[in-house]
Amino acid sequence: MVNESCLKYQDWLSQNVSLTELSVPSSLKKLTLHLALGRNYRVITEENTRAKLLITYAWLADLYEKARDQYGEYWQEQLLQTLPDLNIPPEEKKNLSLWLLGLTRKTAQNLEIKPANFPEFLHQAILHCNDLFSGHDFINHQEHAWLLLMAGAATLNIRGSQKSFIGKAAERVFLKASLILIGLTYGQDFWTGLPSDVEVLREVDAEVLTRRGRIKIDMGLIAEGNPEVITDKILRVQQNGIVLFDKIGARARTVYQNAERLNVKLIQIRHNQPLIERYRHLQPLVSIELNEPIYSESELENHIYGLPDDIFTLSH
Repeated sequence: MVNESCLKYQDWLSQNVSLTELSVPSSLKKLTLHLALGRNYRVITEENTRAKLLITYAWLADLYEKARDQYGEYWQEQLLQTLPDLNIPPEEKKNLSLWLLGLTRKTAQNLEIKPANFPEFLHQAILHCNDLFSGHDFINHQEHAWLLLMAGAATLNIRGSQKSFIGKAAERVFLKASLILIGLTYGQDFWTGLPSDVEVLREVDAEVLTRRGRIKIDMGLIAEGNPEVITDKILRVQQNGIVLFDKIGARARTVYQNAERLNVKLIQIRHNQPLIERYRHLQPLVSIELNEPIYSESELENHIYGLPDDIFTLSH
């Protein structure tokens, strides 16, 4: 019964992957379109995260009901014990074992709790819970409270992993797709993800070939409150380089003054036209005629969705 619940969860995720995973080409194309139009990309990421959270909550509720029927009062400890035999991916087993304890990976690391210690930690946590709810008016909701504890751990886990991975994924695909859209050829006119070396201490997001060599492009989907990160990127790209960011708040004037002093082009994505800004900066520098960006949303959508899927293919 418990295994059946896990299989149902996997089946739902596989049938609705574009809703729950932003790492698939269809989702990344939608994200790229959103950024190209100067919109808040977090609206898209929140939709996906919420979808994944909701189905995970539904799965945990179903799992609880089946485990309670199958194992009785000691369902948490019995479920933890049988987890290795369940027909689910190893990553999912690891997450579920931690959620049963009400922990995230980071919390488990901070508490120095290793997998071998999970059964004892769970046992002690249940004893503490029993003592906490003993004689309390909420005693009938003790197991529901434990289920919410699991859901809370799952929330932190999923939101944390989505945020760290999707931010970088969005930067990589938008940078590559947008340069192709204005007429540059990957591997000939521009390169992305260049590793650090003796000349450049940190990885370069992209380099574009110009008449006088290469210029650097750095991108960070930085929201308000992080002007020092943008300043660091300005220093990194140097003369004629480009820094793309989501939005800037406090001390914006100082950041723009620094960019002007170092002859670096700053392009804010939010409420702006990032493709046009990039086109206008690069056209006088490169030796080929670039494509003037498309203004129509429907045409831009057709062009982005018409790009090959391999541009939007990522690995974790």
